[in-house]
Amino acid sequence: MNVLILSCYTGEGHNSAAYAVKEALESRNITCHIADPVLFRSKRAQKLVSSFYNGIIKNAPSTFGMIYKAGAIYDSTGITSPVYYANATYYQNLYDFITANKFDAVISTHLYGMESLTAVKKKTGCSIPFYGVLTDYTVIPFICETNLDYYFIPHLSLSQKLNKKGLPIESLIPSGIPVLSRFHSQLTAFEAKKALDIPDRKKTVLAMSGGIAGGNFLKLCDELVKETDDNYTIFAMTGRNDALKKEIDTIHKNCTRITAVPFTKDVNIYMKAADVLLTKPGGLSSTEAAVTNVPIVHVNAIPGCETCNAKFFADQGMSYNAKSISDAVNESLILACDKEKSERMKIRQKEVINPYAAKDIAEKVMRI
Repeated sequence: MNVLILSCYTGEGHNSAAYAVKEALESRNITCHIADPVLFRSKRAQKLVSSFYNGIIKNAPSTFGMIYKAGAIYDSTGITSPVYYANATYYQNLYDFITANKFDAVISTHLYGMESLTAVKKKTGCSIPFYGVLTDYTVIPFICETNLDYYFIPHLSLSQKLNKKGLPIESLIPSGIPVLSRFHSQLTAFEAKKALDIPDRKKTVLAMSGGIAGGNFLKLCDELVKETDDNYTIFAMTGRNDALKKEIDTIHKNCTRITAVPFTKDVNIYMKAADVLLTKPGGLSSTEAAVTNVPIVHVNAIPGCETCNAKFFADQGMSYNAKSISDAVNESLILACDKEKSERMKIRQKEVINPYAAKDIAEKVMRI
C-alpha cells in the first residue's frame, strides 16, 4: 500500500498524530507520505495560515476562543462554511497529487485536509478511501460538513454526538487518539529519573508550556518555585519558544531546582519521570500523558477545544481541571505526595484511553 497523510502546521498536535499513524503504518511495511494540504494551494497560503494560527495561540488565546465560538454558532446554522470553500479551492491540485502518486488511501489529522478531501470526493468521484482522525474530545465546528469514508474518533462517547450532527454512525470508529509508540514503552519511572539524572528520592514536577502565553507560564513557574523546597525537581518545558526559556533561566538563575527545557523528542522520558504533570489540555498532549500514565493537572485551557478536553478528562477522573494557577500548583503538590490519589487517576487513564490507537488505525486502513 501507499498512503498519503495530511496534517497542518497549526500547533504540534495534528502533526504528532500524523507521525504516530505514519509510524504504525510503516512498521507494517506500508509506504507513507505526509503533506500539509494548504500547500496544494500555495506556499504563501500555508505560511499565512500557520503564522496566523500560531500567533493567535501564543499572543491572544482569548481571541482564538472568540473565533472558535463564532465558528460553532455559524456551524449550527447548517450553512456550508467559508472554511469548506477555502479548502475546496485547491481540490484539483490535491486530486492530481493523489492520482499521480497512486495513493491507495488518504488520512487527514486536520479539518482543512478533511474539507479538501470532501471536495475531491464530491467533484471527482475519487473512489479510494478517505479517513479523518479527530484529535480533540469534542465535536469541533465544521467537522460534520465533511464527507469521508471513515472517521477515527477519540472516544465512544462522541459517536452519538457526531451522528446527531450528521455523520453516519457506520463511518465512526472509536479508536482513540494515536500517539507514538515511545509513549507506551516499558520504561519505568526509576529508569526515566536515572536517564535525566534525578535523585530517586526527589519529587519531580513537569510543567509544559504548550500554547500558554509566556506571562501565564512564567507565573506558573514562579508559583512552583515559591511553593516547593529542595526535595523537588521542576522541569519547565518551553518547546520552541527560545525567548521563554531565556526568561526562565534569567529569573531563576539562583534556583537549582528548576530547569527550563527547550524542544525535545524525549518528552515521554520527562513524563515517565514526573510525579505530576501540569499542562494545557491539548487533545494530543493530554492523550500522550494518559498513555504514559502520569497524574495530570490541566491549567489555562485555551477557550474552545481545550476547555472541552479538560472537562472530558476531569469528568472521567483522568485529570484535575484547575481553576487558577494557584489552584493548579496546590493540586499538583498534593498529587505528587498522595500516592493513593494519584494511583486512582492513573487507573482511570488506563481504563479510558487506548494506548494502541495508532496500531488499530493502521490495521483498519490495511483491511479496507
